[in-house]
Amino acid sequence: MTYRRERTPKEKAEAEAGMARYKEHVAIESAAKAECERQQKEAQTARDREEAERLSALEARRAAQAAWETPFVHTSAAGVIFDAINRCLRFGQNGLITGKPGVGKTRALQEAVRRSDALEGPSVGLVTVTGVMGNSTMAVFEEVAPHLGVKPANSIAATMKRLCREACFAPVMLFDEAQNLTLRSARELLTISEDARIQMIFLGNDEVLQLVNSKQAAIQQIARRLPVREEIDGILDDDADLIASRYDVEGMEAFRLCRELANVRHADGLGKVLPVARHLALKMGHKTVQASHLREALITFPHFVRELQDADAAPKIKRQSSVKRLPKQR
Repeated sequence: MTYRRERTPKEKAEAEAGMARYKEHVAIESAAKAECERQQKEAQTARDREEAERLSALEARRAAQAAWETPFVHTSAAGVIFDAINRCLRFGQNGLITGKPGVGKTRALQEAVRRSDALEGPSVGLVTVTGVMGNSTMAVFEEVAPHLGVKPANSIAATMKRLCREACFAPVMLFDEAQNLTLRSARELLTISEDARIQMIFLGNDEVLQLVNSKQAAIQQIARRLPVREEIDGILDDDADLIASRYDVEGMEAFRLCRELANVRHADGLGKVLPVARHLALKMGHKTVQASHLREALITFPHFVRELQDADAAPKIKRQSSVKRLPKQR
């Protein structure tokens, strides 16, 4: 049988003091932990608030940008481009589309890509040929390869072999600003088209038409390999009315101004002036765009005003009937 020795008062006092220090230490640690958790919670709340503000600002910025973006309108120019894509797919041919700047070629190409991504239209790949890219065949191949599911090699010859043998995506390749392509690049692309059975459509301004109609033998061969030909001179009055309607234009005078602007600046001019006019109308509390808003918007584009004035000052040619009057019988 064991006996437990009674602690002395001094030992009891030391034990109680130790226990008090331990409890104080636990309390301090608990308070520090609670303070740390509180600070972490406040920091997380601040980060969440900053992220929400950033997303809100981003959405507001996107909304502001969307208000200035030109909506897609199925104009006659877009119809020509879509029809050319379908014909190239149907008959297995390559094509060339030329047109004046600003008629809406690039916007139609962007819509073709959007429809392709949404599985609403044929699979297409778009490459915009810049001046620097067009001077380098390898740079062109590097832009084309991802659309065809091919990894570029270290040389032009090796990359071309891969493109000819391994191409599997984008049955139609679209080349915007194709006038920047060199003769070698254009010929190599058409060789890839024939070997990989990838149809190609080249789009640009009149310089492309002059290029393929040159008297050089090599370019004549390229011309024969582009049987689908289309030329877009401008947009119709109906196209101008459709674009104006998308911006809530109202009034005969306003539509007349839009048609006049379309005659001299095509869809590009409307795409620049109409967003400004709509912004001015909304700022004044109007739900529709009136002729006064268009005139005020045109002030910010003085070169448009000069072109409109020059068009009005040009002599009007009186349209004559193609049916000649028969001489009266005496």
